[in-house]
Amino acid sequence: MTLSRPEQDALWLERLQREGSPEVDHNDLALALSPSLEHLRERRFWDAHESLEDLWRDAPYPLRLFHYALIKVAVGLLHMERRNPPPAGRQFAQAALYLEPFTPTFAGLDTDAILAQVQVCHSALAATASLSVDWDSLPEFQFPDSAPD
Repeated sequence: MTLSRPEQDALWLERLQREGSPEVDHNDLALALSPSLEHLRERRFWDAHESLEDLWRDAPYPLRLFHYALIKVAVGLLHMERRNPPPAGRQFAQAALYLEPFTPTFAGLDTDAILAQVQVCHSALAATASLSVDWDSLPEFQFPDSAPD
């Protein structure tokens, strides 16, 4: 029996919760992520989404879950930019779920800081009526340059 992608994701997320983030070559991964992260820092969310999808498509489990988390962050930010609260909130909820096993740092990134910002955005969107978001009160999402030493 072949499992669907969501079923495989769920099994891998459970495993990561038990065992922690995988051992990977963080330098190679940071290099591969560099263009996507640059897009995110430049607030080019669609381009970030596209470049992260290229990485996600070719990545083995469980690394593909990390890429998927960043895709969800990029899509959530794109929906925020377009003032679409419900889809932004859904994307941030999924981003948090998939990013949490890769905290506090992964691939040279301060994933704790990214997760905290995802949670702030999700909470702000969840706490408002669907179309009455005070967009100007939301903090600007900042992608850290690197993990703390």
